[in-house]
Amino acid sequence: MSRVVVLVLLVAISAILVLSLSHSIDNKRAEDAKKLFLDDLQRKYPNADVREIMDVTQEAGSNGSYYQLKARVSSNLIYPCPERLHIYYNYPPQNFVTQPPDIITRDCKLCINEPTCILAFEEEAIVASHTYPGTDAISSYINTYQDAIPTASFASEYDTYKNVWIVKWDSKSAPYSMKVLLSKTEKKPLATFSEAKQ
Repeated sequence: MSRVVVLVLLVAISAILVLSLSHSIDNKRAEDAKKLFLDDLQRKYPNADVREIMDVTQEAGSNGSYYQLKARVSSNLIYPCPERLHIYYNYPPQNFVTQPPDIITRDCKLCINEPTCILAFEEEAIVASHTYPGTDAISSYINTYQDAIPTASFASEYDTYKNVWIVKWDSKSAPYSMKVLLSKTEKKPLATFSEAKQ
């Protein structure tokens, strides 16, 4: 074998090793960032019902690349006014000023500082299910049966409706449960009905 061929093979093998090693290091850094972030969320929000990382992106900064992580922190999911925050974290930290959290729902308010309201998350659907105009039946049910617990799910199709949130309220002490269908974009219920328990 000629020296040129051997040299080309060595260079190719070296390049493959360097690339796989750098990929392994990047994966390790991403996992370290996730672990640190989750530990920090546990410490700062110990009573949250849900703490989960939603997104991890690698960004280019002036001091080299870093990871930007976005997490969901949700509390009071079994109550009429759940809270949801989106928390951001850079690893390694990029400056002394951290990005403030996005408040998705708080104090039974949703679409805070948003010009248009799109129900994107279950917490928003739960709040909307009893605060939107036309949801008096749900509000009455919650006031009558104070142990009522909500469950929210999104469906791309439900009967004749498309892209709806289905929020069901159920109380152990009630002979029936209530269900409301909400559009992602309209600020009113599409349908409200009761379901007898079996």
